[in-house]
Amino acid sequence: MNRFYRLLLVVCGLCLGQSAQAHVSFANLGTDPTGTVSHTLNAYKAYGWIDGTDADLGDSHAIGGASARWYIFTLTKAANVDISFIQNTAGLDPAFTLYRGAFFAGSHDWADYDTVNPVDENLNPIASPTDSDPSGLYLKHSGYRDTLNQTYEGQFDAFGDWSMANYADQWVKLEYVIAVGATSDTDPSRGLTWGGNGNHNTAVGTGEILANYFLPAGTYSIAAGGERCNTALLSCTNPIYRGTMSLTVHPAAVPLPSAVWLFGSALAGFSFNRKHARKQSSAVQLLV
Repeated sequence: MNRFYRLLLVVCGLCLGQSAQAHVSFANLGTDPTGTVSHTLNAYKAYGWIDGTDADLGDSHAIGGASARWYIFTLTKAANVDISFIQNTAGLDPAFTLYRGAFFAGSHDWADYDTVNPVDENLNPIASPTDSDPSGLYLKHSGYRDTLNQTYEGQFDAFGDWSMANYADQWVKLEYVIAVGATSDTDPSRGLTWGGNGNHNTAVGTGEILANYFLPAGTYSIAAGGERCNTALLSCTNPIYRGTMSLTVHPAAVPLPSAVWLFGSALAGFSFNRKHARKQSSAVQLLV
């Protein structure tokens, strides 16, 4: 896609009211924050998160408050974290997904380098240049999209790795860590289950909590939204809601590798054998 068509897409987006704010931006919760850090956003959608749990994935513009607003934080060393997402207005039914990594600013579903439905010069569907599974299997929530044979609503995957790019052709794939919500999905063939660890609640002051969860050092992103309904009906897409994301970091000791425990057992066994040998030697001396 040349620069003229890129510009045309931007202009069309502005005409439709989809300004640059509709692309990914971040509310930064900090680097190794102390205490509890909280941030409140408006304009959450009740279908924003659950939309990414189905086969045609979800529209990333519906994530976060004020459209495509994500949370990001960085740990310079391993730690246990508490993450909570609470609704301040009734009806949202909060849910969220934690990923390792972060998108480049301005990333969105329709960037030409990582398009949802790639086409050739004759507008015929082709495989995505960035999200084509080398095996050709296209297993769900595997991080790949079968854009040759399936039409996607967006690229947001609440239950798996996924990628996006921006108009500068900066592309990155996020690594799925865990989803916290009442909605679930399974793949019996691989023995995998996603989500289903939360609750459905639409009352003010309720939401989802991920407690004392161990994370290695790294940068992490949180996609948050609602899971109350998953249709295109106006009753589902409106109204909009207010929610608060909170993060608490607890410094955690890095678990010792299993080899360390084996080494300790070996030392204990060696000490026991030495003591046992000494006793046998003393007994022999007494008998002599």
